[in-house]
Parts: sequence; C-alpha cells; structure tokens
Amino acid sequence: MSQSEFTKLNYYSQADDAERGRFRDWMKGMLRVGPMTVTFVKSDGTERTMLCTLEESVAIPHVATTDRKKPVNNEVCPVWDVEKNAWRSFRYDAVKEVKIDIAAN
Repeated sequence: MSQSEFTKLNYYSQADDAERGRFRDWMKGMLRVGPMTVTFVKSDGTERTMLCTLEESVAIPHVATTDRKKPVNNEVCPVWDVEKNAWRSFRYDAVKEVKIDIAAN
C-alpha cells in the first residue's frame, strides 16, 4: 500500500483538528514516560517499526550542527530511536500501530 493510499484510510487523517491534537498530546505524553513501538509507513511507501522514546533519561538532547532553523511541523513527531541511538521522526498520519509494554515489577 502506498503512503497516499494508507493516508486516505488512516484515522488521524480523517480526524478533526481537536482529535488530532489529543492524539499528538497523548502520544508525546506516553513517549515521555517510556519506550513504545511505533509502526508507520515511510514516505517511500515502506513500512518501518521503531522502538522509540522521549524519556529524558534515555534520549540524548539534540545538538544543532548548523545555524539553519527549521520551522516546527506539528504533523511530525521527533523521537529518540532506542535501537539506533539517534534522533528520528515519523508523521502522525503515517502511524499504523502503537504498542506499549507495561512491565509489572
């Protein structure tokens, strides 16, 4: 399935602005608590599954290497890829599945 075909079927793409905002806030909140597995369709149409987080004790702060300033894009979620130890991102409208492991101690 191509990215454009998937986007037409995606909940996020069909949601209103308020629902999209709630989804983004929920997802960022969960990512700050710990890692989650996100499966999404990349811009080239391939599927990727990534273990990622925004947990401050895991993610290394981003350090700018140039003076270039990119405008903030609320449709893109920058995350720390736990397996690659690097910053990556995905588009919210490309998310197919989210998995959260809850470990009981």
